[in-house]
Amino acid sequence: MSNTVMTTVAAAAIALATVGAGEAQTPAAPGAHTMDGKVTKVDAKKGWVDVKTPEGSMKLHFPPPALDSVKTGDSVTIELGMSASASSDTTKTSKKTK
Repeated sequence: MSNTVMTTVAAAAIALATVGAGEAQTPAAPGAHTMDGKVTKVDAKKGWVDVKTPEGSMKLHFPPPALDSVKTGDSVTIELGMSASASSDTTKTSKKTK
């Protein structure tokens, strides 16, 4: 049996930075994930950016002004956070009637 938990993205941030081998990284909060990648496509007018990371490819949406300086080929760091949705209820049971 598996429970499906609805989740919401609590935070999504993109920073234009090349991560150096010697840079220190702060520990991530529970439910947070950071990954480095390359921008493969940008639609700054609509707010969409495609990023390829070692974990896979992602299509992310941001307010359009946030992507004004983002270009295809840029190295980026993606920071994501996830938490259980307030409307998520994994304790529901169904009753069968005869």
